[in-house]
Amino acid sequence: MSYAFMKILESAPQRYDAGINILTLGRLRHLKQDIVNEFIARDDKVLELGCGTGTLAILCAAKGAEVTAIDLSPKMLAIAQRKFKKADLTGKTKLLRMSAMDMDTAFDDHSFNVITSTLVFSEMSRDEIRYVLNQCHRALKANGSLLIADEIMPRNPFGKFLLFLFRLPFTIIAYIFTQTTTQAVASLDEDLRQAGFNIVKTRSYLLGTMRLFQAKKVT
Repeated sequence: MSYAFMKILESAPQRYDAGINILTLGRLRHLKQDIVNEFIARDDKVLELGCGTGTLAILCAAKGAEVTAIDLSPKMLAIAQRKFKKADLTGKTKLLRMSAMDMDTAFDDHSFNVITSTLVFSEMSRDEIRYVLNQCHRALKANGSLLIADEIMPRNPFGKFLLFLFRLPFTIIAYIFTQTTTQAVASLDEDLRQAGFNIVKTRSYLLGTMRLFQAKKVT
């Protein structure tokens, strides 16, 4: 699949959950549940970058974590707020309208045990990725975890060619409707290490087009 098509879904937040479930063949929901089952503990302080309609944040809060979730879209945040209220989890969550680029002024050093992100870094430039990773390192507590799930650029030429062919129609459609697009993330492992993280675990999803990274803050 191609996450460039997400841009169309983001323009219609009320259809986002159903649409992304179809586009990922249901795997994104499973991936988020894997994150919560394996990496989130009760009473963890969790920050989610680009929370969308709040699916992962709700799963974290339901496990007993204290969640701060950020997103730039007021429509997405409104849906997330309704979902938190319906799940009776408003006391465990804080929703903020802001970008990951604003982390430097929004959060103190060593504020979170875990920072999570799904399908967010593919919307950033390489310089933005490096900046946000440095901010994540600053905001994490000692030995804190950064969990990133995103579309990753294959290293071999054939894999890159197949990904290009698969993404092309979705990219064109998304640009026609929204004038924006996404791109598969390249060199994320290198950027994580340069920002001061040690990659502990990786896991591939959707035939290797999506990868989950667990990285630990090196103190």
